[in-house]
Amino acid sequence: MSKHVRRIAWVSILAIAGFFALWVAIDRVLYTQQGTHLAALYQTFSDDQPGTASTKQLAMDNHVTFTVLNGRESGTRARLLTKLVDQQRTILGHSTTMTVNGQSEQVYVGRRHNQFVGVWQKRATLFSVAPAVAWGMIGVAILGLVALLALMARRHRYWTGHLAKMTSNLARIEAGGAPEPIILTPDSPFLAMGKQIESLHAATQTLQSQVEIRQATFGRLIDHLPLGVMLLDANRQVLLANSAMAELVGHPIQETKHDYFDDIKTYRLARMIEHTYRNQKTHHKELTMLNTQKSVDASVIALNRGTAELQVLVILYDVTYLRQVEQMQLDFVGNVSHELKTPVTAISGFAETLLAGAKDDPKTLDQFLQIIYDESSRLTQLITDILTLSRPDSGQAQAKAVNVLDLVNDALKSLKQPIAEKGLEVKTDVPKDLTITTVPAKFSQVVRNLLNNAVFYNRKDGVVTVTATADEKNLKLSVQDTGIGIAENDQERIFERFYRVDKARSRHNGGTGLGLAIVHDMVMQLGGEVTLASQVGVGSTFTVSLPLADLPRFYK
Repeated sequence: MSKHVRRIAWVSILAIAGFFALWVAIDRVLYTQQGTHLAALYQTFSDDQPGTASTKQLAMDNHVTFTVLNGRESGTRARLLTKLVDQQRTILGHSTTMTVNGQSEQVYVGRRHNQFVGVWQKRATLFSVAPAVAWGMIGVAILGLVALLALMARRHRYWTGHLAKMTSNLARIEAGGAPEPIILTPDSPFLAMGKQIESLHAATQTLQSQVEIRQATFGRLIDHLPLGVMLLDANRQVLLANSAMAELVGHPIQETKHDYFDDIKTYRLARMIEHTYRNQKTHHKELTMLNTQKSVDASVIALNRGTAELQVLVILYDVTYLRQVEQMQLDFVGNVSHELKTPVTAISGFAETLLAGAKDDPKTLDQFLQIIYDESSRLTQLITDILTLSRPDSGQAQAKAVNVLDLVNDALKSLKQPIAEKGLEVKTDVPKDLTITTVPAKFSQVVRNLLNNAVFYNRKDGVVTVTATADEKNLKLSVQDTGIGIAENDQERIFERFYRVDKARSRHNGGTGLGLAIVHDMVMQLGGEVTLASQVGVGSTFTVSLPLADLPRFYK
């Protein structure tokens, strides 16, 4: 039974008890009045002669019965009166209630001439005296009780309804929604609570807005981090993962909660995570991701250690580029050592042969000295190229106006002998008045190395085509050859230092393997780009695009 039901039951009981108390009080007043009336009738009876007509008329008019105990107990009232007098001597001069033939009667006991006299009358009650009033009181009581119950039920609905709405509003606020409007009068007991709920809603909205802003900011920050980030809860469910982590694992990561096993397929990383869950210590290793084959520096950190809310933070730093750079440095050192060793060995070997006596033969002397000269020239060119790449930005170079055709012709002059030896046809499609403002030394390096590459890797009786065009924004310079071409899988690495498609042929042609790397670096420094289109056995076309607008006065 609820508290309100118990309250209604108690109020109903008290109301009914009050009604019966009033009823009993009325009956008691009637009892007292009837006793006084019977005492008065007794006095009248005592003054008259018993059995006279006036006595009979008195009994008839007042609906009473007079009983005199004169030694002959005749009738029920006489027996009851005798028994009453024998049991209660103190009843004399008082009235009491007795049941006569199943009916309640009030009797007044008096004594006249040593004879006990009883004055009997039907007990006066509210129903017997005023039945209409009695029924009216019952009706009023019933109506009052019903009205009381209805009022209490209404108040109950009012209280429970408002409490339910306010409870629902609190639940709505907790869920992040808006509370349902409630109309409250100024004298409502819920007015203060309603205002507090509105104030709580406003404060919650403000706090929620701040949290959303911070969460959005944090989400953007995490998502733009170059580090792969993944947060796991105590049940090994993924709570958070950014796009960098998705790139490292090789597939998109669900935003909903899920097991990290769905994403982490690399055994060594999964083992690190499990060790962190078991011993709640941070682990750090460098490993290779299974799906992407990327080298990562992995840190697995335990958060909230020693609590039931243990979390594990996985941070992956992509070190693939660093490892590639390290490998490139190792390759560079190895290639430089190898490239330097070849001419030095040749110079040393032929010089030793000459010193051993070969110098006495004039023909052999001239041949060996020519070889030593060629190898030293090659060594000088190699050192020059290495210095060009190692110190590309040393000092400041002033931009000047350069005629493109003159620069191309100058480069072709230095290649006149190898062009004639291979029987190459050179075609130039460059406007005579095409002049650009650039750094002459850098642009010259680009043109010379592209032409060197087109001549040395061309076939006999091949064609070299140089084309240059310009608009308001860009200069486009193309150098096309009909040489051996470059395979598709080699094209991505062709601008790496010392990378050769055909190493044996490159050394035979006197190449250092640095020409295209120099072209790439110089073009980047001039703010342009270089592209390659090539087909094996057909030839290659290198296209350089340089910006002409808003050129700075000085270049570093």
